[in-house]
Amino acid sequence: MEELELTDPVTTPPATTATYKVVSLALDWTRVQTPTTTEPGVVTVHLRSNLGEPFSHQYLGKEATDLMKWLNTANFSVNSMHKRILQKLSADGVLPGTVTGAPDP
Repeated sequence: MEELELTDPVTTPPATTATYKVVSLALDWTRVQTPTTTEPGVVTVHLRSNLGEPFSHQYLGKEATDLMKWLNTANFSVNSMHKRILQKLSADGVLPGTVTGAPDP
């Protein structure tokens, strides 16, 4: 099949994943995720990047129940739940970075 080879090729810069937003959060107080997890509790965080790529992370067992207790009693009047989740993921080294922006109205 014929094609036109450009004298000056058009170059597209590579796409860079720069940000993530929370798209869903699932809290399960009773489920045991793996045979090695002795305590129940699963927190699943689903994020989407600025390029539309999905990313998920799970907290299991005691770490999950501690996170759920913390979220259950948190005061979200200063920092939103999304901000706190993103800060936790960053602090835990899952997605190191800085949380910016304001909550959606």
